[in-house]
Amino acid sequence: MRDLSCRSPYYAGSYYPKDKHELIKLLHFCFNESTFGPKKGPKINTKIFGIIVPHGAYIFSGAISANAFIELASQNIDTFILIGPDHKGIGKRISLTSEGYWQTPLGDVLLDNTLINNLKKSCNFIEEDKIAHQIEHSLEIQVPFIQYSCGNSFTIVPLLLRDQDIETSILLGNLIAKYIARKNAIVIASSCLTHYESNSNVQKKDFQLIKSIENLDIGLFYHSVMNLNTAVCGYGAIASLMRAVQILGSKKGVLLRYATSGDVTSDNNNTVVGYASIAFI
Repeated sequence: MRDLSCRSPYYAGSYYPKDKHELIKLLHFCFNESTFGPKKGPKINTKIFGIIVPHGAYIFSGAISANAFIELASQNIDTFILIGPDHKGIGKRISLTSEGYWQTPLGDVLLDNTLINNLKKSCNFIEEDKIAHQIEHSLEIQVPFIQYSCGNSFTIVPLLLRDQDIETSILLGNLIAKYIARKNAIVIASSCLTHYESNSNVQKKDFQLIKSIENLDIGLFYHSVMNLNTAVCGYGAIASLMRAVQILGSKKGVLLRYATSGDVTSDNNNTVVGYASIAFI
């Protein structure tokens, strides 16, 4: 019988390798060998309040993600707040889970139950939903990146947004900032950018979005998402992060790496997706 205190790695074997050694090999490639990876190491030498990373399969977006995760290796972070979209739309308005730990091929990661309970008590639409989390990939695939770059001595707080309206996102950002202000914690928003257009269209739209993100302009970001019809999957997660890091002291976002799935695969058809790694300092 499955241990109910454990979330098993549902997407190991699809989005990333199930075998530990194969996973480490692919992560090494993303960080050290890929044309789209960081290769030369970190670029930021100041405090980082949060990062935005994509959640495609590692072979498509993993190297872009590595550009952000490598920046966290020297930050000595205790807790990672993971925010992502509820792609299936089956969870609560904001879903969290207080399962004891999450498994990955690289080991087990504990949840910060104190912070999770504080969030649940503070808002009646932040609710437990283990099923929504078990079948959602956007947060799971971030955890091996954290393990690879930061080791295993950390906790996580996983949050999924079914409702990504600006009011819900700002509320969540406010609460996150309140509860991590005195903690050695960082916020990670998991989202890909423009979906399923030509490479040139995706790039054109994404750089408009990225400008508003770098400027921490939540209103303009929402306007751009809707006006440009970008199908950004985790726009609420991005907005929650923007609000939280604003309160915590971030002045701007810094684009670390951008590419599309078309760039990675040399495919310029109308199924291209945009990927960006952005750090907030």
